[in-house]
Amino acid sequence: MEVAVITGGTRGIGAAIATALAHRKVRLVLNGRNDGDEVRNLVSELSVLTDVKFLAGDASDQSIANALIKEATTHFGRVDYVVPAAGGPNPGKITDLSFDQWSDAFKVHVHSVFHLFRAAQPALAERGGAVLMIGSVAGKRGCPGTVAYQSVKGALPQMARALARDHAHEGIRVNVIEPGIIRTRFHAAMTQEAERNNLDNRIPLHRFGTPENVASAALELLTNPFITGETLAIDGGMSMRMV
Repeated sequence: MEVAVITGGTRGIGAAIATALAHRKVRLVLNGRNDGDEVRNLVSELSVLTDVKFLAGDASDQSIANALIKEATTHFGRVDYVVPAAGGPNPGKITDLSFDQWSDAFKVHVHSVFHLFRAAQPALAERGGAVLMIGSVAGKRGCPGTVAYQSVKGALPQMARALARDHAHEGIRVNVIEPGIIRTRFHAAMTQEAERNNLDNRIPLHRFGTPENVASAALELLTNPFITGETLAIDGGMSMRMV
């Protein structure tokens, strides 16, 4: 049976992708920054569907990336899917940010992908596999007050294309999914005024997405053997609108 390694796999979009894969009997190695009741409950629920291993730690730490792949290969003997889904908000204009805050955004969103791909590449190359990066529509359109977040998310599609081209001969596919406004804790601080503006004026479908909407598209990019180097927006049409 196939094996997936998912960082940020214990909540939000990462957890939804893990759940979708579990329903397909894909064995899972999950990572989250912390352990706790919520994580244990999720692992317990998923364990009814498939075999699950959990490793707590900072996904941007190279040693954690190496440990996750070792966990997969030691216990399950293979790696088929890699989803670096760990992330978080990085608010502020450039005049608001310290260089450390700027660097932290790259550490979490870009360097973590670098470390995980490097660790997983030998295992993926054994029989081919897929990497799915979690971008954002904020990486393709200008948004106010989030310069670091936009910059790191904007880097992922080109990183994916470069990796897809370099590693296609190994059977490794690399794609990016770009969620719009998905109802997770990431958007928990959204004001009622902002919510109304998003629904009325910014999203043509006039509704927010769910983690399950993203997960169903993620499954296609992970499992379709003839898609690589592509970026897919799941945003209710928000990023394609003109006015």
